[in-house]
Amino acid sequence: MFIKLAYVFMKIGLLTVGGGLAMIPIVQQEMETHGWLSHQQFLDVLGISQITPGPMAVNTATFVGYRVIAATYPHSHELAVLGALCCTIAVCMPSLFCVNLFSAYWMRHREHPCLKQVFYFLKPIVTGLVLTAAIALLISALWGGAETPPPRMFPIPLPDTKATVIALFAFLLTAYSKTSPILVLIGGIVSGLLFL
Repeated sequence: MFIKLAYVFMKIGLLTVGGGLAMIPIVQQEMETHGWLSHQQFLDVLGISQITPGPMAVNTATFVGYRVIAATYPHSHELAVLGALCCTIAVCMPSLFCVNLFSAYWMRHREHPCLKQVFYFLKPIVTGLVLTAAIALLISALWGGAETPPPRMFPIPLPDTKATVIALFAFLLTAYSKTSPILVLIGGIVSGLLFL
């Protein structure tokens, strides 16, 4: 199990370009394909990993490593911690290796037309991956928590009103004021606890 976990997270670390947000669809596919997290569990882990210090992929790797090994060996806390450490190291190793191996080459040849063309083609791909993650989170946040079924006259269910107001207010504060994102995050947590 350790080898399988390490392989999956090394693959995620190696094949993802564009940072943590671009990683979300790939991490989700791997977690759900292997049955390590359900769709809702993945979204919950994603939310937790965004409010805890550190990159999303590292936080997710740590959680999944601990959870999978703890489920496999329920009476061994030490093995679960080792699983978390194994996955965390596995997801970080490809980036560490690539940066150390290619950084000198990149610094010498970053103005080369071929390298510029590669990054030109990568930009829309990364944008698409980030948009996919953002839309999935938005759908889960605004439609996933609705407790009552929508009226039959609407073919598409209406979003949860309270969640929509909180999300809209957080967006407006972040986009159009100088309010600290930390305060917006804390306000969102408090609002969610009080109203949702």
